[in-house]
Amino acid sequence: MPPSGRTSPTSSSTLSAEPAVVLVSYGSDPLDSLAALVLERHRRELPDLSRHTVLLPHGATVTRFRRLLLAHVEDRGYGALLAPWCGPLDAWLQQSDTGLAPLDDTERELMLLEALARHGALKERFGTWALIDALLALFDELNAHRRLPAADCAELTALLAAGYAADPALEPLRREAELVYTLWNGWNAHLAARGFSDTGLHRLAALARRRDRPAEAGHIYMVGTVDLTPPEADWLRRLLTEKRATLILQGDTRAAEDHPDAALNRCFRLLDLPVPTKTGPEDAYTQFIDEIYLTHPDMTRRARALAAAHAESPAAGRLHVHPAADFEQEARAVELAVRRWRAAGLREIGIVTHDRKLARRARALLERANVRLHDAAGWALSTTSAATVIVRWLECIAQDFAHGPLLDFLKSPFTAFGSDRAALDPLVHAFERHVRAHNVSGGLDRYRRVLEARAPDEEARRRIEPLLRLLDRLRAAAGPFDRLRRGAHPLPRYLDALRRSLELAGLTEALGADAAGAQVLAVLRPHRRALTTRGARFAWPEFERWLQRELERARFHPPFAGDGIELLGLAESRCRTFDALVLAGCNREHLPGPLAGSPFFNDGVRTQLGLRTRRDRQLVPLHDFRRLLEAAPRILITWRRSERGEPLVPSPWTERLVAFHRLAYGRALDDVELAALLASPETELFRRDTPPPPVAVRPAPALPAARLPAILTASAHQQLLDCPYQFFAAAVLGLKPLETVREELEKPDYGRLVHRILQAFHAGLAGLPGPWRGTITAENRAAAEDLLRELGRQVFGYDKDRRFSTRGWQYRWERFVPAYLDWQQERERAWRTQTAERSFERAVAAGRYTLMLRGRLDRIDRGPDGLAILDYKTGAIPEPEEVAAGEYGQLPFYALLAPERVHEVAYAAFRPDAVEMKTRFAGEALAALVRSFEERLHALMHALSRGARLPAWGDAHTCRYCRFEGLCRKEMWDVDVGS
Repeated sequence: MPPSGRTSPTSSSTLSAEPAVVLVSYGSDPLDSLAALVLERHRRELPDLSRHTVLLPHGATVTRFRRLLLAHVEDRGYGALLAPWCGPLDAWLQQSDTGLAPLDDTERELMLLEALARHGALKERFGTWALIDALLALFDELNAHRRLPAADCAELTALLAAGYAADPALEPLRREAELVYTLWNGWNAHLAARGFSDTGLHRLAALARRRDRPAEAGHIYMVGTVDLTPPEADWLRRLLTEKRATLILQGDTRAAEDHPDAALNRCFRLLDLPVPTKTGPEDAYTQFIDEIYLTHPDMTRRARALAAAHAESPAAGRLHVHPAADFEQEARAVELAVRRWRAAGLREIGIVTHDRKLARRARALLERANVRLHDAAGWALSTTSAATVIVRWLECIAQDFAHGPLLDFLKSPFTAFGSDRAALDPLVHAFERHVRAHNVSGGLDRYRRVLEARAPDEEARRRIEPLLRLLDRLRAAAGPFDRLRRGAHPLPRYLDALRRSLELAGLTEALGADAAGAQVLAVLRPHRRALTTRGARFAWPEFERWLQRELERARFHPPFAGDGIELLGLAESRCRTFDALVLAGCNREHLPGPLAGSPFFNDGVRTQLGLRTRRDRQLVPLHDFRRLLEAAPRILITWRRSERGEPLVPSPWTERLVAFHRLAYGRALDDVELAALLASPETELFRRDTPPPPVAVRPAPALPAARLPAILTASAHQQLLDCPYQFFAAAVLGLKPLETVREELEKPDYGRLVHRILQAFHAGLAGLPGPWRGTITAENRAAAEDLLRELGRQVFGYDKDRRFSTRGWQYRWERFVPAYLDWQQERERAWRTQTAERSFERAVAAGRYTLMLRGRLDRIDRGPDGLAILDYKTGAIPEPEEVAAGEYGQLPFYALLAPERVHEVAYAAFRPDAVEMKTRFAGEALAALVRSFEERLHALMHALSRGARLPAWGDAHTCRYCRFEGLCRKEMWDVDVGS
């Protein structure tokens, strides 16, 4: 119960003596001042204040204001309170029934897109969505300032001519006037014909209704709003005059137009109120901040005068700056400052920045320190993993299931095709291995052909059957879009198809169970009026762009379980106070940041039309920045000097602050303690549940007996020769880096396909024509040439419609066919091709250690003196001296595998117009080479069996092509870890 009984509500005459506008100082808490003011003015109505209205700058302040109001009313002896309606102005206006049907942002864009159907030249010139953004911004501003295009085009032309100080007869000026006039009238006619109202016009109607029906709102309190539009000022002016409203502003008023107080001066001019002079006596710190942003007299004189009045810097211990060297150091400075303040017992800590990249990094560093924070601005829904899986799915459909977006889609935690995600993972990994191993860049049909080509028997077919079913599911899920890839269609058709497609892919349930995913699904529901009318028709790229814009527009706010630490922008920081505050990312690109331009009207014309200029749009951010300089007793301002080697410029607002303090007191405001902490390794955080990384030394592991390789291939043997550690990683540990899928066919791919063609030609290959029987003669050469060309068409053809470069490689093959047949005919005088692409094995023993040699020989010919082993080469070939010295062991390795005596080994070098026999060893030279190879092989086997180490050599030539360089950490070998 209140201390006394309820009395009648306070009449407006009771408030007549109260000021209509209340100024609170920068150092005050405006919400606390407002709570005290409301309770004092309406103390006779307590505890029921529900008929009054409090308009706050943003929704995030509602809870805090109600908490402060309750604290004040409890001090007055009340245990409960019926609070006033609290919220932003727009939310309050939305409760008004104007009789019009307002459009939301998405609906407006779609309606304008439909209205622009007759202006194809404009869309071509400016770009569809860029033009829509510019026009809607212009229409909003014209509405907000009540500067609607004139009654006819001639009047608008005259206004533009005055703004440009140009002759009204100028053709470009006349065209601009006609363009704006035509678009404006066309837009409004389009809306009227469909019974809709533009957002700006609906807002004007709502303001008028609220102004004419004051009893609905009781007394109105508006706080923290310094960016009034002319219609808002007209609405508020009448209420202030009739003593039905009170405006609470934070700050002071100065005559200087470039001062942060200029935003308040503009409010008083719009409200047609006299500008008050001072809110009260200034302390030394407030005077210091005010002097910084004055323009007269010059800065040096003002700085010296301040120093004379205050011998000690008023900013000492309260305001510091940290000019970081780079991005990472700035993020660490923010993190360390927050951790330092928390250690000192501070809890209400704010981080204000418009640098979203810096905000994300600082957030990650703080969460690593188990410090969670609340992001008031949230982040774009498009950056969430739920939105990413939708975008990747659409990319799959648009790009014929290109491997990149397809693998990303399949690896998403939301993708399960209605089954257990754990069961899908090994299937996806197997599919990726096939894709990368065979360099398939995309296409469901191509994936299927590659898989089926690698399944020659029933057992192999069973192994790939799950992968083929996966491809079938992908095709079925893409089915709803089959008829939408061509032509233009209404947006609801695309969204219906997307929803059906997601259901078939098993994504709907998984997305619905996720907070961000549920918001993504809401974006896809075509429940809005503009989507269900006949609306605009979209081609596929326009639909993708529209959906991307929708996901970027929506903001995702995760559940907050933080510790009183908030991440805010300038607008979100209004009416807020903190125990400590970081103003981060104070570089020119973010503070004040770029001001979006418009293709319509320059500043001269905007002044003539009464619209805000670029300079006017900086007033509110500057006021916000000035207000934040007194929003906490501890403030840190950070910026960075460079990023990625490029120098960055600090914000002009921070430059003035630093320069003024240096002129006044001869020293900087740098946070020396923070800089020392950043330089100390003790302040860096590491995970303590994992051991520290090993010392960076050249690795040289030894093999235990259980890890001795049982099989040695020719490539593994070459790795052992090139770098023992490379052999250890690949052959012993079984590590295999993922192959890179090349977007275009490259030389290694060409060599692989040529091997396949020649295997089919000489030995036969399932699914391809051939093999060729008999020798090649003049009479049958044409048939042999036809067979080789047909093999080329089929082997290259699977990829020819996907990648244009494949046609070039096929053409190279077809040019090579005559040269190959010339060489083959010449070789058949002494040799006959016996087999091609055949694998052989041979056991080699060294003491108790037995090693199985295994290799796949490109070709074996038979001649009068024995066998000849040929290895096809389309690339580089080792020199004979390098092979004889044992640096390259492929040829003697193959000779050792052959089941019979080998007379000759050589590389068949495929040049564009000829085949050349290179690095040939025959007869006794080959026998000596093989004996030497066997001796070295036995020595290697003995060494391995006795625990010989396998060091990383770091040879520059080998390392250039090695894919395990990151494993051996070669770059860190020369680091003196003890220094």
